[in-house]
Amino acid sequence: MTESLQSSRPSYVTVLAAALFFVVFSAGTVSSSSLGNDDDNDNNNNNNKCGIYLAPSSIPNAGLGMYVGHRNFTMGENVTDGDIIIPVFEMDWHNMLKEDKLKFEHFLWDEYTWNGDVFPGAEEEVDDIDWLQFASPGVGAAANSYISLVNIEDYSIELGLATRPDSPGAGAQTPYHGRYFTAISDIPQGGYIPMPDSYPVADGLLRRFEQMRLRHYEKKRNDETTQQPSHHQLVFWQDLLDLVAHEYSKIWNKSRVLNAMPDKVDTIPDLLQNGGSARRDYNRSIKELSWLEENGQCMDNIKVLGPNKKRSSDESPDAGRGAVANRFIPKDGLVAPAPLVHIPDYDVLKMYKPIDSVVDAEDGNHEVIPDMEGPSQYQLLMNYCFGHEESTLLLCPYGLLTSLINHSSKNANTKITWSNTTMRHREWLEKPIEYFGEEYVAGLQFDFVAMRDIEEDEEILIDYGVAWEKAWRDHVRTFVPREHYVPAFDLNKQLDTLTFRTIKDRPYEKDGIQLRCRIWYVHQFMTEESKKKQEEDDEDSVPCRIIKKLRNDRYRVQTLKDKSDDVDCVFTHDRMLWEVPSDAFFFMDLPYERPYHLDFDAFRHAMMIPDDIFPEPWKNLRH
Repeated sequence: MTESLQSSRPSYVTVLAAALFFVVFSAGTVSSSSLGNDDDNDNNNNNNKCGIYLAPSSIPNAGLGMYVGHRNFTMGENVTDGDIIIPVFEMDWHNMLKEDKLKFEHFLWDEYTWNGDVFPGAEEEVDDIDWLQFASPGVGAAANSYISLVNIEDYSIELGLATRPDSPGAGAQTPYHGRYFTAISDIPQGGYIPMPDSYPVADGLLRRFEQMRLRHYEKKRNDETTQQPSHHQLVFWQDLLDLVAHEYSKIWNKSRVLNAMPDKVDTIPDLLQNGGSARRDYNRSIKELSWLEENGQCMDNIKVLGPNKKRSSDESPDAGRGAVANRFIPKDGLVAPAPLVHIPDYDVLKMYKPIDSVVDAEDGNHEVIPDMEGPSQYQLLMNYCFGHEESTLLLCPYGLLTSLINHSSKNANTKITWSNTTMRHREWLEKPIEYFGEEYVAGLQFDFVAMRDIEEDEEILIDYGVAWEKAWRDHVRTFVPREHYVPAFDLNKQLDTLTFRTIKDRPYEKDGIQLRCRIWYVHQFMTEESKKKQEEDDEDSVPCRIIKKLRNDRYRVQTLKDKSDDVDCVFTHDRMLWEVPSDAFFFMDLPYERPYHLDFDAFRHAMMIPDDIFPEPWKNLRH
């Protein structure tokens, strides 16, 4: 501590510690950004050279980061191919009654998930979108954090299944795909590609520092025109920073936010005026191509299998989207690096049906809780992770596009190995799961390696393992498709040619979807008071049903009021509308009705790690 400001500790430590706890641990919405260096090289359009590298991050203790390789990106150009995102449903609620909550409290994916309200169509997944997150296994997880030097942004996500809605694979895959990241300014070779989830929070914290002033000393200053902080102000700020470092010493080196803070407070005004906390790391973020080649791994050796490309996987009609070689890959060459998010016990991914429970018999209070004695299903995320039959451990790769790689037991051209290049904690391979399970950093990594020469545009295939293939064949044999089901996002692509059903034909709700009437048409039938309430609710449509088909593409329609609660989905009649045109209609999926939710026969099984590379200390299910 410096000078005589120690007596101030109880007041400002309490305020600042509370603020820090909130910004470090609360979930926030993130978007994409980038950082580049001076353009000293001509743009190389040769696709044979790597365009994106995975290498040690320039941010202290932030693990690995992404860098531009042997090419320049111009504004508007796609920096990465379209990756997927995976919905993760109501993790807090499904784990609320479990005895060993520690398994859930150290859920490492929390460091790599995005809020549900970021993506279109997500509001139809569950009742409360605040309970929905998305795992983004590509750039959304691999990139780290800068904010003040933004160079990329993510393009709008697409919704659509890679298989038919009645396919055994429909509930085994995410419909969210095509997440491109696009340059919003020119990015030269060697530039860093980060995400702004840490630095903006750090900048906000620095502004709080700057706003905390010592009025007694400031009033005594003679120079009223200067904007530079006084000596006493700097002493005060340094005390704050030292105290925060002391209070959070155990997590300081593991927190991206705290690592973004400067060591000395006299740099705060300059940082905030000249690019924020990201500027502090600008110089060390610039990497020479020779450094990237020596210390990094190429991330763009694969690309998305195009819609018109022929699949070569065994289960092609029901397989996922697929990935192909972006360039020739020689035998034993790197196909893709894949850092791993560890889940010590896959039990945390279990989902349960809701039941109504009496909390207080005297007051009659009820609470909706998970029925842990009833049917259960695993989160969709499990299908994108690797596991072993003798272990509770799951390892989920977040390399660029690696989640798109399909299975083939006969024609596999790629295998997984432990990385010898950028894996941070190789010692974990010799430790029991309990040793690293609670670590809040990703320390393990697979490399996808070519088993033979792979030609450009050839599909990348790995063997998911005997246990996975047996489970898949059993699922295909017993699978019963949902009759009449077509997801809303597919129906909305057919609105111009679709024949709409009346409630006598078959109510759409029976098939897990809901017809909606756009509010611009409904408004003409509403009172001013109803219109005002509608505007306050910020709704652009209302649920409705077609009562009768009229002539000239017009319909008699009844609108509905939503009376649903935490357990039951209930709609009541509202008002009748006449001569409604078909362009007033569109569809939404009802909550929990997409094919990968709990109520449906959805395939779940982790890909299998070969026994010859799976560490013995991790086999905690042998008995």
